[in-house]
Amino acid sequence: MRYQYTEQEKENVVTNFMKNDKVTKVPAKEKKKNILLAEFITRFEQGKIYTEKEINAELLNVYPAGEYVEQRRYLITFNFFKRTSDGSQYWLSIQD
Repeated sequence: MRYQYTEQEKENVVTNFMKNDKVTKVPAKEKKKNILLAEFITRFEQGKIYTEKEINAELLNVYPAGEYVEQRRYLITFNFFKRTSDGSQYWLSIQD
């Protein structure tokens, strides 16, 4: 699932929901969640395998503590990442 948005929409979401590179509040609308996660995945390298622990650590650096599990699910739902069936390995599924 991918959402189309303009650069202005992206700037508005980042301005309204982030401060000092951290999400201050998770938006209710999926499109806005998608925009924030698209910004989040820039922290990862294409072709590298990550553990769930590494993904969680990065999520906790950016998102409020109670939100990281839901946001990890959205990384898969929005097709930003793929993972093994046991959830032990994650990798970016998007191309630059």
